[in-house]
Amino acid sequence: MKNRFILVADTSHTLPQILKQELAMTEYALLHAKNGQEAIDYLDLLRTQIAVAVIDLELPGVSGLDVIWRLARQKQPTSTRIIATTAIEVPLLKDVVKNFGVDVLVQTPVPVQEWRTIINSVLSSELAGSSKVRTLSAGAIA
Repeated sequence: MKNRFILVADTSHTLPQILKQELAMTEYALLHAKNGQEAIDYLDLLRTQIAVAVIDLELPGVSGLDVIWRLARQKQPTSTRIIATTAIEVPLLKDVVKNFGVDVLVQTPVPVQEWRTIINSVLSSELAGSSKVRTLSAGAIA
C-alpha cells in the first residue's frame, strides 16, 4: 500500500487522470480534490504524507490561493511541496505566491508530456530542500 501522496486540487479531471497513470509504478498515490475545501480536508488529514500539492489558484468555493495561504499559516511546518497552477498572467502572481511557500508557479495550459518533468523537478527539490519559486509555462520547462 502506498503511503505517500500527490494531491491535485483542480476542477478538471484531465490532470488527475494523467498523473494517476504516471504514478502507477511509483511510491506515490494520487488524491483528487475538486474544490478548495476538499483540498484543505486532505491536507489536514494527510498532512505529513502529501509530498506534492498541485493547486489550481481558481478553485470554486475556497480558492486555491486561500488553500495555499492556510497551509503557509499552519503552526507546524510542512514538507509538502506546492505547485500552483493558473491561466492568469503569471508575473502578477509570482511575488504573492512566493510569500506563501509555493515552489513552482505553472501557467496553464501545459502539454501533457511536460507534467512528468514538472512533478519530477519538484520531487527532486523536495529531496534537496530548494525553496526558490520557479515560474514555468508551456515550452519553458527544462
